[in-house]
Amino acid sequence: MGLDVNITGRQRNYILFIGIYAVLSAILFAVVYLTDIPSSVCDGYFPYADAMANGIFPYTEEVWAYDEWRTWEYPPMAYLFLFIPRMFAPSVAGYQVAFIVMTGLFFILGLWCSERLADRMGHDRLRIMALYSVLMFLMFEFLTDRFDMIPMILTFLALILAMDRKYTWAFVVLAFATTVKLYPAIFFPILAIYMLAKGERMGALKGVAAFIITGLAVLALFYLCGADPLSFTKYHTDRPLEMESVIASLIEFTALLGLTDVSYGFDFGSDNIYGSLPDIFSGLMLPLMAVVLVLLYAHYAYWTLRSGLDKSKLRPDTCLVLTIAMMTFILVSTVFSGQYMVWLIPFVLLLYVIPGKREEKDTMMKLFVIGEVLTQLDFLVNFGFRGEGEAMSALGILILLMRNIMMVVLYLGLTMRLIENDRGKLFRRKARAPE
Repeated sequence: MGLDVNITGRQRNYILFIGIYAVLSAILFAVVYLTDIPSSVCDGYFPYADAMANGIFPYTEEVWAYDEWRTWEYPPMAYLFLFIPRMFAPSVAGYQVAFIVMTGLFFILGLWCSERLADRMGHDRLRIMALYSVLMFLMFEFLTDRFDMIPMILTFLALILAMDRKYTWAFVVLAFATTVKLYPAIFFPILAIYMLAKGERMGALKGVAAFIITGLAVLALFYLCGADPLSFTKYHTDRPLEMESVIASLIEFTALLGLTDVSYGFDFGSDNIYGSLPDIFSGLMLPLMAVVLVLLYAHYAYWTLRSGLDKSKLRPDTCLVLTIAMMTFILVSTVFSGQYMVWLIPFVLLLYVIPGKREEKDTMMKLFVIGEVLTQLDFLVNFGFRGEGEAMSALGILILLMRNIMMVVLYLGLTMRLIENDRGKLFRRKARAPE
């Protein structure tokens, strides 16, 4: 007599996407295990995890990783997630398996977040879960051979908690995500302004306090152990212009045309460009990013905290501002590594489910998918067929330039959409004003 197992449609959805993830994971593991292809997990993360397993506390000693002595370049709690797989596997191969399992669990959490997002916004669960999965699978090696999916999913969870009005927990999770990868901190002012605009002043105060306390608690733990958990910031402020960044791709193209000279080198764990123009822009991008973000916050606060705001427009505008902030951090920067595309996936989903014109949503999705495909081509041409520190080929420069142009077009399109939305609010307010 056969076993009668009743599987619901919801369970079937999870089984389908988790099954695909498992198959792709097995393929990736086999490729790394059977070849000498470079792997961040094996060549970089395992040495740090093994050092911690042997009693070296983060930020206290340099570690031999990626065939050189390296400082601790990530925020403090990133090393918790690098260490967890080492707790279950002392060998490199075992560590990679454990790391893949850990990222798989975060993929499942992201599935739940996408399902919850669909429920909250009145969309079909399967459609949004499938969209989430496809966007993730297109960047698959960046999911299982980097830890960037972890802060991305934590940020996604924080946004879902905010939508569920669990504001304090949203800020706690966002703060924890910030101690894994710094970029979630840019959403802190946006969520605080969002709550103030909703009239949740006490909730905003509690959320701000929760964010600060969580962050300070993590830092205090490391300081008490004799480490400096903020030393990683110097590593990133001193970085030269990474060759994949938007401004670098423009300079590389001008060099291809013979209009300027650049040289290539490998340092700070990335391929960089050097020369008179790169040296100038490497020092300008971080301050420029800060200025753009402050202007975005000011714009958002001005339009959301004014009296007479149509509350129905608050959530769509907030989703738009969150996405623009994320893209500002990526595009107005000295670095645009391939895994940064993974950071954008929750925000692309947010924009897809909020009210708006279907044509605009489809265009946005096409641009992002093209950006993902070009990122994979960039990874293949500029990293698969090219040695560290070597000059880029003309094909590599053009692929990278096209990827960055696609993302800039998307960025400018979203910015114009935000401006048009706010101009519309102004005109509607004037129309309602008494003569």
